[in-house]
Amino acid sequence: MPLSVSPPPPGGLSIGPLTVAQGRGRLVVTGEIDIATSGELASVLAALLDGAPPAALELDFGGVRFLDSSGILVLLRAQGRAADRGCRLTVADVQPTVRRVLEITGVLELLGLGVPADPLTTPRRPADDAAPTR
Repeated sequence: MPLSVSPPPPGGLSIGPLTVAQGRGRLVVTGEIDIATSGELASVLAALLDGAPPAALELDFGGVRFLDSSGILVLLRAQGRAADRGCRLTVADVQPTVRRVLEITGVLELLGLGVPADPLTTPRRPADDAAPTR
C-alpha cells in the first residue's frame, strides 16, 4: 500500500513517509484523525504490523491537528496488534490539543508519551532550593 506524502486537504489525512533504520520505524502522520479518516490510518497500520514489523514503530503526530475517539480506537487496536508481534508502538511529538485528548482518555502513557511534570504542581525538593556549591 503506497503511503501519501503530500499535505492533507483541510479535514484530511496524510500518512508517510515511513523510515526504518536499525529495527526502528518512524511513520509521519499529518492532518485530522476522525471518523472519516481513521479507517485509512487503521489500514496502513494493519499492513505495516501484519507484515514484518520493526522492533519499534513510532508514529510522528507533530502534524496531527485533531484526534477523536475513532482515532484513539485505531491507536489502541494497533498497540495490541503491535504487542502481539513483538513491536513496541509509540506516539511522539503530539500537539497540545491531541495530548490533552490522549490524557483525558487515559492512554497517554500506554502510547509512550508519559505525563510531563508540571512545575506549578510538582512539589519542590529541599535540594532544589539549596544554593549551588562550587
